[in-house]
Amino acid sequence: MAAGTTGRAARRGPRQTDTAWRERILDAARREFGEHGYQGATVRRIGSAAGVDPKLVHYYFGTKEELFSTSIAEAFRRRGLFEFFEQALGEGAESPGTEYLFSILTALEDDAFGAAFIGLVRNLGTHEESRRIFLRFVTTQLIEQLAPRLDGPLPEARVAFAGSQLLGLVTARYILKVPPLAALSTREVARVVGPTLDRYIFGPLPLEDRASTPGPEDPEDLEEPEDPERLRGTPSG
Repeated sequence: MAAGTTGRAARRGPRQTDTAWRERILDAARREFGEHGYQGATVRRIGSAAGVDPKLVHYYFGTKEELFSTSIAEAFRRRGLFEFFEQALGEGAESPGTEYLFSILTALEDDAFGAAFIGLVRNLGTHEESRRIFLRFVTTQLIEQLAPRLDGPLPEARVAFAGSQLLGLVTARYILKVPPLAALSTREVARVVGPTLDRYIFGPLPLEDRASTPGPEDPEDLEEPEDPERLRGTPSG
């Protein structure tokens, strides 16, 4: 019995250690990506900052691209941003989109998460790798995490439209620094743009007839991307 207990304890230990090391690596990755951007960050420096061999970074997270996507997703989870709309509706929030946007803008302006994310958006127009990473994050994190939490038709399309609004806002406010948008407080921006997110997420969309599958007598419709799953994009080869 004692031997069995020892075996179970030994099996529990590595899992706890793995979790701790993963957290250290993710924290180091967020700092590295925030300081150097995705293009300038290196797995070697991330491993050094976390106190591990760079090979362990690859063991836990695979490629640098996968590590970046995971680090951003974990930052969303830590702030409860994936569960936000469910909680806001349960609490009777007047404008969940306003509060959600305020939380995101606060995160973008307060820590390494923001610097890394803004740096990635800045490179979308010039680096194919950045575009691939961003698409991966949107499809495998935002859409897959948020869409199942929404009621109503076309949840994937709703998240995609809301994401496009956020992408444009981040570009205008933090990269182009369009006046007076860049000078407004996060709360002011959230109050103006948040209701638009509410409409995308909760309001009627003029696409809801696409939620039903067309019959074989509708060949023209069959040629169009009526399935919202196609909004996920085509995986890169």
